[in-house]
Amino acid sequence: MKTNQLIKLALLPLGLMTSQHVYSHELGGNNSIGDTEIIKRLDLNIDCNEDPTALSQAVEKAYLAKSVQFTVSGVCNGPISIVQSHFEIQNDEGRTGSIRVRHNQEYTQKSAVLVEASDFVLKNINIDVPNHMSAVELKANSLVKFDHVTTNAKSAEDAAFLQFSVTDNSTAYFKNMSGNSIGVYGSSYVEFNKHTDQMRLEIYDTSAGQSTDSNHFKSVQVAGNGYFLADNKSNISQLMIWSKGAAEINNKSRAGEIMMGGQSHFAAYKESTIAGPYSLWGNVVFELEHSKAYNWKAVDKPLSIIIGNNANVNGKLYPGWSWTGQAK
Repeated sequence: MKTNQLIKLALLPLGLMTSQHVYSHELGGNNSIGDTEIIKRLDLNIDCNEDPTALSQAVEKAYLAKSVQFTVSGVCNGPISIVQSHFEIQNDEGRTGSIRVRHNQEYTQKSAVLVEASDFVLKNINIDVPNHMSAVELKANSLVKFDHVTTNAKSAEDAAFLQFSVTDNSTAYFKNMSGNSIGVYGSSYVEFNKHTDQMRLEIYDTSAGQSTDSNHFKSVQVAGNGYFLADNKSNISQLMIWSKGAAEINNKSRAGEIMMGGQSHFAAYKESTIAGPYSLWGNVVFELEHSKAYNWKAVDKPLSIIIGNNANVNGKLYPGWSWTGQAK
């Protein structure tokens, strides 16, 4: 390992690691843990060309610094486990760095990167994994920011396989991502900031998600008291809402096909657009607020609430709350 300054990689006693902060201090003198100066940021260059295990070893250490950034080069062996906060892993300027889990071995860890009870940033990295292994899993109140992370994670047999899992009260932020599949469970939260495209998203189990920019989703599925908001010109090709799930589109956003059932809720606000088709089962709430819907066919759902305020349906404007969408 190389550093940009003379740094001592100091292992801390277990009693000093309960806060899960990362530390580093400069060499010199006979300083003890008690009188060392905690620096704000530590930058470490991790050369996996020289030692493929360098990254996995580095993230296991404790440092006297408030944040630690690992800049990796070469193919780093995985899987790795992040159990300390304020780590950041990024690629080198030549984009030579990656994390790879070898395809000819068995692993007890089911993801290439496991994050537990930690704050973490992953940037400009490719994750290479065997079939059936996910790229990243968040657990135990973790918070992770993903920026341009790519992966080949897939399953030949399981079409519902997910590359990224956000679980157990965790939070994830995504930007500059494309073609990924993400699952959100256990009262967790995800946010898509910008430049995410062709994403497949599933939100269950009292979890929530939001798209804050003009991102595109191949599909979004919400169930089990899950919630999703597509805001600010977001686009969803296929939206599925089940079992007390709820989804809304807002501020010139767009949804294509909509499937609903089991006491679910959908609403479109502020000049948003729905292209259809529509498949409604059970007792649903479907609302248009100053928005448009095309390819709508009246339905016979007397126990459902299908209503619109200044709704434009199939090219016709219904002023006030005059649109109900029910069969005559």
